[in-house]
Parts: sequence; C-alpha cells; structure tokens
Amino acid sequence: MKIKTTRLALALVGALSLAAPLALSATPAEAAPHGGGMMGGGMGHMDAFHDRNHRPPARAEHRSRQPHGHYRWRAGAWNWDHNQWAWQPGIWIRF
Repeated sequence: MKIKTTRLALALVGALSLAAPLALSATPAEAAPHGGGMMGGGMGHMDAFHDRNHRPPARAEHRSRQPHGHYRWRAGAWNWDHNQWAWQPGIWIRF
C-alpha cells in the first residue's frame, strides 16, 4: 500500500510541476477582464482628460487689456464636457 501511495504522490507532484508555470504565466493585468463585465461600465484607457474625478492642472493664460468701464476678470477653468475635460478661457465680465 505504501508503494501505491508514494507513486500517486509522485504523479501528482509531477503533474503540478508541469501545470504551475502555465498558471503563473498570466499577470494580474492580463488576468483582469476587459470591457465592462456584468455592469457594462468598463473604463478602458484612462488619462487626465477623461477622468472626471481628477481635474487637470490650471493653465497660465494671457489676460487682455481691461475694457473701459466696470469689468472684472473671470479666470479660465476646466469644465467637464462630453466625457472629457475642456478648457474654458477667462473673460472680462461687466458688472
């Protein structure tokens, strides 16, 4: 009985040693499902201009000469528009 158990153990170890490299060859990124899965909300490629939770850094912009009268400068800002950030330039506002 001991010989059969030993042969069975050696056969299992041999089979696992052949299967282990195949199981470990996939990296976590490759093993992750592509697309949306069950919910259908797959993000795909994400960068600063397509991530609504992280606004891109502010831009330096040229401020034109102030018009005559009562005007105040409203600085430009990033606005979320059609699934990406869009820069809205600054303008002079009359008050």
